[in-house]
Amino acid sequence: MWQRWKIPVTVLALLAVSAWLIHKTAASREWTEFRSDRFWQGVAQVRVSYLILAAFLIFCSYFLRSLRWRKFLEPIKAASLINIFSATLIGFSAVALLGRPGELVRPMLIARKEKLTLSSQLAAWTLERIFDALTIGMMLGVALASFPPAAGEGGVGPRVLTRLKTAGILLCAISLVFAALLAQLRRRSALLGNILLWLARAVPRRHRSGFEKSLAAMLTSFLEGLASIDSLPRFGLCTLYSVLVWIPVVGTYWLVVHGFGWPMSALGLGAVLLLISTSVVGSLAQLPGIGGGPQLAIFFTLTQLFGIPLEIASTAAILLWFVCFMIVLVPGLLLAAHEGLSWQRLRAIVKTNVKTGSPGGEHEDVPTLTPDSP
Repeated sequence: MWQRWKIPVTVLALLAVSAWLIHKTAASREWTEFRSDRFWQGVAQVRVSYLILAAFLIFCSYFLRSLRWRKFLEPIKAASLINIFSATLIGFSAVALLGRPGELVRPMLIARKEKLTLSSQLAAWTLERIFDALTIGMMLGVALASFPPAAGEGGVGPRVLTRLKTAGILLCAISLVFAALLAQLRRRSALLGNILLWLARAVPRRHRSGFEKSLAAMLTSFLEGLASIDSLPRFGLCTLYSVLVWIPVVGTYWLVVHGFGWPMSALGLGAVLLLISTSVVGSLAQLPGIGGGPQLAIFFTLTQLFGIPLEIASTAAILLWFVCFMIVLVPGLLLAAHEGLSWQRLRAIVKTNVKTGSPGGEHEDVPTLTPDSP
């Protein structure tokens, strides 16, 4: 019952929060002074060369992300970088079009291309998210401690920024704890297996045997995907790759922000990293095709924390969302068409896996991504 209503309820909740934020903004004194001529002036003053370089850097980040994924797979197989990079571009395009359920597309594509189990690729996806959180927490904590941003006049900015140093350090510590736990899973696989078998007792007896076999096979495949961090050198190398993944993203935000000139150019490294962090958090509430969460997070950070005028902040939020989240559709759609993939088919597969759960097991069947019949 809940599976049927989960997505509509989530969408309605996001719309309600967005409507409340928009209402609060529209009722504010600053919004009543919004001038459309300043908005278009802000659009006109952006340096196009900065945007082109920013787009190049974001694709560099996708490439480095593919290199890191291949490093995750190294203990299992010497995977093809071309296959992973193509699946990465198509996968992020699926996220842009389908929302967060589209995250399943990339692991499924890599599993199919490299003839690996889907569970092992879901393990790689889990590692990616852990290392992303770890890297963002580290970068944010260091930047806020070394280059604290200046808040705009009045508002909640000064009070919020005084607490952000602690938040960045806390996020870093939590990420390290999760990464350490993941690294220990392979060494504690027997204990983890016993825990899962104990939990499986809740399954009716007539289905328990098959369920336990599937669970054991899925656990084995998942643990194989964690082999890339089973030693300190491997863990350190994956951390280095993660830092390299996010350096171009920092450059992208820096170029877009500074492409506006004053007053955006006054934002330093700490402010840019804070903007990235809030954008990442906002992307968790990304609606299919239109975003919503990232734009609102960037907009409110710029206006409420740094005192950027509404006209410039709204333009910056739209441009950052387009460059960082939507421009991947250009190569992503072309690659999908080249491989004969139908977005209707991808959406149906994602919907099926969200309802039934991702398949697992050593010999699991990865969904076949064939084109629809004409």
